[in-house]
Parts: sequence; structure tokens; C-alpha cells
Amino acid sequence: MSEFRRNPFTGEWTLYAENRKNRPYEFTWSKPERKTGEKCPFCRGHESWTTPAVYQDGADGVWSIRVFPNMYPAVSASGFYSERESFYEQTVGTGRHEVLVDTPTHGETIDEFSLNHMQEVLMALRMRYVSIRAEENTEYVQIFKNCGAEAGMSIQHSHWQLVGVPIVPERIRKMMDLGMGKSCRFCEMLLHEQEQKKRIAYENETFLAITPYASRYPYEVWVMPKAHRKAFGELTAEEMSDLAEMLHVLLPKVAKLRQDVGYNLCLMDSPKFGDFHWHLQILPRIGGFAGFENATDCFINTVRPEDAAAYYRGDEEETEA
Repeated sequence: MSEFRRNPFTGEWTLYAENRKNRPYEFTWSKPERKTGEKCPFCRGHESWTTPAVYQDGADGVWSIRVFPNMYPAVSASGFYSERESFYEQTVGTGRHEVLVDTPTHGETIDEFSLNHMQEVLMALRMRYVSIRAEENTEYVQIFKNCGAEAGMSIQHSHWQLVGVPIVPERIRKMMDLGMGKSCRFCEMLLHEQEQKKRIAYENETFLAITPYASRYPYEVWVMPKAHRKAFGELTAEEMSDLAEMLHVLLPKVAKLRQDVGYNLCLMDSPKFGDFHWHLQILPRIGGFAGFENATDCFINTVRPEDAAAYYRGDEEETEA
């Protein structure tokens, strides 16, 4: 059984999930290695190699999107308790951990998806998000996608993960404390960025993509709804369509930053009870964190956000990062 423990000095939670060390790992660090789909549990025809699907948009062997419980979950659906030991605080790692396989084609990456398929993937993510968020002990749902070994990917076949947990992550809590008050500072930031036009990477009718003023990662992008939406489940049909278009435009440019670039897609959501400005963060993993960052939580970034925005807009010639 997994367990959350809270750092009494920073408020940060650590999730201990010992069964995760047993999950398969398909990358080698000495040389990038592309594996075929013959032994891939996420490929069509291998449905019995995973847990039973909770959603599948077609029969076995003909689906294009498939969702199932993670075989090596960071959290599990059974049991709940919370206790203190002196000034220590812990709670059982209860929750739900699912995998969404977003393509049946082994080796296809999200930057290659058609616009229509991108939208279908987002709709499937929202459907599962709504279900997980409704669980009694779920306080927060984290949706994320790891692309490449540098970004924490363990199985090469493209997929997302959804994790519902009984705690509110400290980063979300801090962003709410600083960003939400009498007015939404995220909304104010978007108005400022639209006026300045220095850090806009891309814009459509309902979304704005910006390279944040104090970005942690080179070429980091935040994709934000122009209207205030506190949760992924609140996006309108038009916004879901525009979000798909945003990713369809931006992700090929992320993939071109350098060969086999790793990056994370993180949907930043509100807790079940609370206000926030929902957005999606695209985090290219160029230049790893080292001692300074780990010791101080102050990040050294080698690319100014204004230059990153110019790259995404196509104002500058595309060069490898």
C-alpha cells in the first residue's frame, strides 16, 4: 500500500509507492533504442497484457484510444486513513491511477496526431477525469504525459496517465495562494501578456499560449483559456476544440527543438473544492536540474522566455537547442 508523507518544513508531499520499482523500463541510457511493438503491452492485439479496459473506443484489435487501471499504480483504490506522529503527517496513498493509450500505432508520437484525433484524445481524458474526480476520497486529479526517457517515460508506446489523490499538492496550493484572491491574477496576467505581445507563442479564439515570465524550463509554454475556467471539466466544446488545435500547432515545434527531446505535458487543475485558473504546461526537458536547483528551488534557465516565444511564433530560424 502506498503512502503520502508531508515535509513539516516545506509542506511538500512525498508519495512512497514501492511497487512502482517493478514496472517495465524500455530505455537504455548508453544509446537510444527503439523497440518494436511485438512485446509492447499497449499495442493492439495485446489487450490481455494489461488490466481490463475502463474505456475503449472500439473492440479489441480495432480501437484507437484505450484506458485501463495502471498495473503498477502509485495509488490504490482500497483503504483510507490519515494520522500524525509528533509533528509528522501522513496519509494512505488511496486513489485511482489510470493509463490512457492515445494511439494504437507503436512509435507514433503525439506531435504526429491529426487534429481530429487530438480532440478525441482530449475528450477521452476529460471523461475519465470527471469519473476520477467524483471519487469520494479524491481531492485532486493530476493528468500528465511523459514524452521521452528524459521526461520520465518508461514504456515507449505513447500514453497519458491520470492520478486521483487524497491530498492537494503543495505547488497547486501555492499557486492558488498567490494567484487567487479578490481577483484572478492569472486572468490579469493574460491581459498583460496580450498588451505586451512579447511572450505570446500562439493564440486562437479561446486560448493563449505564453512562455511564462519566470519559466523554469527552456522553451516552457503555458496554454491557458482566456476565460476563467477553474477545472479541466469546465472547458466548453469550443475550448476543447481550440485546445486540440493549440497542441496540434505547438507540439511539432517542441519536437523539433532537438533530436529525441523529452518533454512533459501537465494539466494544472483546481482541487475539488477551490478556485484556480486551469491551464496546461508544456515542459521541455532541456538541461537537467542539478545541485543548485535541488538545493534552492531557484532554477537556472538558459533561454529567455521572450526568445522562446519568438521560436514558437517562427520569428527566428529554427535551430537545435
